[in-house]
Amino acid sequence: MQHTQQDNYTAPPGSVLLDARLSAGKSVGEVADALNLLTSHVEALESNDYSRFNSPMFARGYIRSYARYFGLDEAPLLNDCERICRRDDEQAEKKRPQAKIHAPGQAKLLFALLGTLLFWGISYLLFSGHSSPELDVSLMEDRYVPLHELRAQPSLGESLLKLPEAEYRAADPQLYHNASLRLVFNEDVWLEVRDAQGAVRLSGQFAKGEQRQVSLQGPVQLALAYWPAVDIEYNQQPVDLDGLAESNAVRVQIGEL
Repeated sequence: MQHTQQDNYTAPPGSVLLDARLSAGKSVGEVADALNLLTSHVEALESNDYSRFNSPMFARGYIRSYARYFGLDEAPLLNDCERICRRDDEQAEKKRPQAKIHAPGQAKLLFALLGTLLFWGISYLLFSGHSSPELDVSLMEDRYVPLHELRAQPSLGESLLKLPEAEYRAADPQLYHNASLRLVFNEDVWLEVRDAQGAVRLSGQFAKGEQRQVSLQGPVQLALAYWPAVDIEYNQQPVDLDGLAESNAVRVQIGEL
């Protein structure tokens, strides 16, 4: 569905999305169903209220899906979203009470403590040699089922992402490493987790509010029916799929470089 507005939008992102929906004669519920979103998320996007989301990352992913659905240029909308998020953060920072040091002795003690911590931190980085490995997150081949067929299936996520057993291959043994995967579900989501050898370690539908921690051998293969609704940590490092995934349903491999 193409939209006739120019790429350089003069209105906030929410107004552009609202105008596109009304011009197409779509209701909030219809858009929510088409994009697999909550109606409250659609309303929040159209009112530029990103405080309803756990992080700006989710807002950007939702705006991208909304824009593509109506054929809008997503780049200026995402730029405006970033600007609004920065403005909200700056306003929140200004409202935050600042600590005051009333006595000169307290100031000296504080500076001495900060100096000690800075010296310790630099020494640790120079001599310990133990820095957190960089994560490697790569998109794997997707196989999608037509939407009208998916809606007839009992499990949307499993129908969307589950591939034949033969297509799962073990990783190169030279890449094996111990891994800890932490998942926090902000909406109901179907997922599947496989270890470095391709064995299923976690699979099924998980409810909003659930958390799971899995210790396994990496790199791991992760299939998600709706990645924006899941917070992912791999070896205590956050995994950000924004900018990598072009749809809400993805299969990725996560490991250490």
